[in-house]
Amino acid sequence: MFLVLLTRAPDEATLRAAVHLAENAAVAAWALRPDGLAPLTVEQYRQLLDYAAAPQILDMALYIGGDRKQIRTLMDFITGVMADIQARYPTPRPRADQS
Repeated sequence: MFLVLLTRAPDEATLRAAVHLAENAAVAAWALRPDGLAPLTVEQYRQLLDYAAAPQILDMALYIGGDRKQIRTLMDFITGVMADIQARYPTPRPRADQS
């Protein structure tokens, strides 16, 4: 995260706008999440996203300047990150009873 801030060197207004955009895009991406992620609450979705890709998402939000008109771009990026997580770690399937 520090490297992103150091590299992009945003002013305070741009940083605030980018963080706000990232938060809104994450909630919007959660609302449109695929069935495999349906059991996740918004908080769980955000935690997984923060753990897996917080620096990349902030970097993208800064790259687009925190522009609210670009929320779909960031949502698509977040959806791609979550699809990558699902591909690497598929949703567990319930086991059939062996009784």
